Amino acid sequence: MPTIPILPSRLIVTTILNSMDFLGLTNIADRVLSENQTAFKQEEILNTSAENFYINGLKNLAQTDLDSAVENFSSAIKINPCFAPAYNDRGITRYKLGNKKLALADLTTAININPYRYKYYNNRGFMLARLEDYAGAIADYNSALLLNPNLAKTYFKRGTINLKIDDLVAAMADFESAIRINPDLGKAYFNRGITKYKLRDVQGGFEDFQKASELFKQQGKIEDHYDAVAKIKQLW
Repeated sequence: MPTIPILPSRLIVTTILNSMDFLGLTNIADRVLSENQTAFKQEEILNTSAENFYINGLKNLAQTDLDSAVENFSSAIKINPCFAPAYNDRGITRYKLGNKKLALADLTTAININPYRYKYYNNRGFMLARLEDYAGAIADYNSALLLNPNLAKTYFKRGTINLKIDDLVAAMADFESAIRINPDLGKAYFNRGITKYKLRDVQGGFEDFQKASELFKQQGKIEDHYDAVAKIKQLW
């Protein structure tokens, strides 16, 4: 049977509070509170300053002023070393500048600070794939999909790697997942068509290239449309 806590009487509480006043403890409490408020305000100012640098970095990135973007993201990180988005976006900027090792280091830091953002894994997976670290890229795409299983483009990217390394069964599953989530993703049909062709499903490949061609045309992706048409002619 649970015990019922016995609360002190109002008289006892009043006596304790009066004793605190008498001992001067109230003044100490006021001073501690004042110090805490000051520290909080200082931290708030620093966070606002870091965010301002970060926002300016995003503006620079949008304007393709990449060097200024890196400078602003770095300033935000200097103020707040745990600012994961600043590491992520500095990594993207550094990749665009060709600094691939520094870019990967930034994205790894962003993931270490906040391992629950799928876009960080997606970004690092993209970079690793470009560096032909296919196992690392697949691992990052796996992590992204664990966090959010509704990422059509992530399935497509992982499927493309699986197709490249000839894991055709895994590639097929990924492209089908991408299409299930986004039925208008023409590239997923196109790559599934290649996968089917490699699996000797020529008719299935032909149908996927046709679907991809239609979607590309509707979406104004003319070069992709002609690529799909070329595949159709090849299989006709």
